[in-house]
Amino acid sequence: MEKREIGKLNAKPSLLGFGAMRLAIKDDGSIDYDTCRQMIDKAIAGGINYFDTAYVYHAQKSEIFLGDELVSRYPRDSFYLATKLPTFRVAKAEEMDEMLGESLRRLKTDHIDFYLMHSLYGETWEKMKSFGFFDYVKKSKESGKIRRIGFSSHANPEEFQKIIDEYPGWEFVQIQVNYADWDTKPGIRECYEIAKRAGVPVIVMEPVRGGGLANPDAPAVKKISEMLKPGATPASVALRWAAGLDAAFCVLSGMSTIVQVEENLETFSPLVPLDAGEQRAIEETIKVLKSYPTVPCTSCEYCLDGCPKEIPIDDLFSRFNAYLYYRNTRQFVQFDPGEGKAPSDCVECGACKNVCPQHIDVPAELKRVDTMRKECAAAQQ
Repeated sequence: MEKREIGKLNAKPSLLGFGAMRLAIKDDGSIDYDTCRQMIDKAIAGGINYFDTAYVYHAQKSEIFLGDELVSRYPRDSFYLATKLPTFRVAKAEEMDEMLGESLRRLKTDHIDFYLMHSLYGETWEKMKSFGFFDYVKKSKESGKIRRIGFSSHANPEEFQKIIDEYPGWEFVQIQVNYADWDTKPGIRECYEIAKRAGVPVIVMEPVRGGGLANPDAPAVKKISEMLKPGATPASVALRWAAGLDAAFCVLSGMSTIVQVEENLETFSPLVPLDAGEQRAIEETIKVLKSYPTVPCTSCEYCLDGCPKEIPIDDLFSRFNAYLYYRNTRQFVQFDPGEGKAPSDCVECGACKNVCPQHIDVPAELKRVDTMRKECAAAQQ
């Protein structure tokens, strides 16, 4: 297992990281401890030493699982532990330390190796600063509770740049990066480049785009599946592409099965750079992606403030696009926008259309989303 030593972090994490967001679950929705314990053991045996979780994962049970099955069973200095403060849930300053304390108790440890501000963007960044973020980090590091500070983010480039600029103490950042989004989803490549220019090491999340790039039947993956040589899988190519980014020091995979752990370990042991044929396959796949009739929404949220029905426009567009690319039917159809906030509730006032930087005909696109949701729901019955 390749390890990339990051001097400024004084750490040498495995290039493949174990993401504990999509653990194996039982029929009742609880974590399948027996299966996941075997996954942890295989990961450790295969050289993985970076384990990522968050306060909220698996209904706040993911940290407990890692405390039980990783921290309690392996020497604490043999792995790096990462978890996240849910900035979107912090309502007052004292909750920052309270939630860190709760994470430490759940994880059965006295320190977090890589501590992240979870899903930081413009609004949550301003809130965290108002709660004394800078002093909070200083005290938490001085006490030894956290060793390194970073943040995860889906912010747009403008917000991302502001977050990077306003706190020079960032030691790493975790962002969504994969070959499918690189040149098709606005902001992905730009945020990576901002981090790289600032000298902030990157942890890659969603390298297989939530499993979408692993499914050979998904429209976005058919082309690459047809072009790969025998033995190569769409998932392995996606992981190797992400690992080829020079600012990345860890690529997270949210593994759900023992087989996935085994396949990913094989991909990284050793890591083989993409060859010319695989690069061409990715290029052809991106051409296919760009041809899809998606909504060119950048999730800037300008449209949300003026919507009289409070329709979650950007979320609906994001799920619609993901369905077109990856056939994520469940996430698209079962998403509940809220009472009176469905795409069919649009009154076509035009407020959203007037402020959209991308000049999207939002009411017309909401009709397209509504039609597709109804067709998908009917097909499932």
